Amino acid sequence: MDINAAAEEDDEFFGDQSCDDEFGTAEAEFRDVKTLSYLDGFDETKEEKLQEGFADGYSHAFNDAFQTGKRLGSIAVKSALCELHKDTECVTANQPVLHNAASVIHQFLRDEIMTGDEKGRQSGYEEALVNLKNKLDSIESDSK
Repeated sequence: MDINAAAEEDDEFFGDQSCDDEFGTAEAEFRDVKTLSYLDGFDETKEEKLQEGFADGYSHAFNDAFQTGKRLGSIAVKSALCELHKDTECVTANQPVLHNAASVIHQFLRDEIMTGDEKGRQSGYEEALVNLKNKLDSIESDSK
């Protein structure tokens, strides 16, 4: 088969690849570059905003978790001191308090962190956190 014949056959298959209108080709290439630039910028901005949101949420949640852990730790220390001093009356009184505090925190984590819905997420979380703090206050005041 002749090379020219093969080239003509390719042209028939792919269509005429030559462009008589160079302006049309340049415009199409510019449109492609513009679209790619927009998509690259969109993806980059999306990643930056996602990271910012994660960092803000993480620092906020870390503080809440730290404060809650401190409260649970202080209740656990009271129970441990009772056990250390072999004060059975104190141990008997503090074990249910420790169990109740741990249960309240477990319920908060299960309901708000693991299965919380996305609608009204921030206001629901804040309300649940205030509720958790109030329950822990109540548990601690009942143990005194």
